[in-house]
Amino acid sequence: MKNKKLAIFLIIFVFLAVFVVLSSTIFSLKYVEVQFLSTTNVMLGREAQIIESGKFKYGESVFLSTKSNYVNNIEKLNPYLRVINIETFFPNKFVVNCVERNECFVVKLSNNKYAITDEKMKVLKILNTYQNSTSNGIEILNTDLSNQNVTEGDFFTLSDDYFDVLFKCFREWHLQYNEVKARVKSVQLNYEKPGQLLINMHSGVQIIVENSVNQLSDKLNLAFSTYDATTDKNGNYVDYTKSGIIYVLETETSIYEMYDPAT
Repeated sequence: MKNKKLAIFLIIFVFLAVFVVLSSTIFSLKYVEVQFLSTTNVMLGREAQIIESGKFKYGESVFLSTKSNYVNNIEKLNPYLRVINIETFFPNKFVVNCVERNECFVVKLSNNKYAITDEKMKVLKILNTYQNSTSNGIEILNTDLSNQNVTEGDFFTLSDDYFDVLFKCFREWHLQYNEVKARVKSVQLNYEKPGQLLINMHSGVQIIVENSVNQLSDKLNLAFSTYDATTDKNGNYVDYTKSGIIYVLETETSIYEMYDPAT
């Protein structure tokens, strides 16, 4: 009987202790900081703006805060940001750990404006005019994305992860975003037939990939290794980066490349 009473007393004590801790002003949110985990360009110096956009409830217990709401607020109002997590530093501080999204693709919309997106197809900004260059995004041509009604902070609605996979393939070739964009000018899906991918390089070279929905990574690795090669199959010097078309084709058992030096 005594053990039962002791157990009840301990339960009540623990409950009260937890209640006191949760309601204590010591653990009430007082400070919020932003920490960038990667190089930043667009969002540099905007920490105060980021914190304000989170709409943090100061005075709320750090134990009871719904951090996902703060993440959603920040990412919606700051399209260039991807929040990794919000860390709690006891007794009363949050640190928002985030990275800056990179401009990867450009989509011309039906209203003749241009949506700049990252590799996840999140709209980072909308432009009235756009000039393709070696420092901005890769233009996506011949898709139904242009018919979607999007604003800054939205994601394009996709049926699959094709564009994400595509950009990962580019980065397997050159890891730095600026190197990829310096080489690739535009991509065109379903170029002359369904599944055929056309890649226009800033150098003027074209890469045409058959059935790009299958083994895309392997096919692009083959195309880019050809593009970078300095000798042909016979050991003769060649520069594939100046002109011509690199074809990546397939059979039932293999993939292979062909080069047309057409000018």
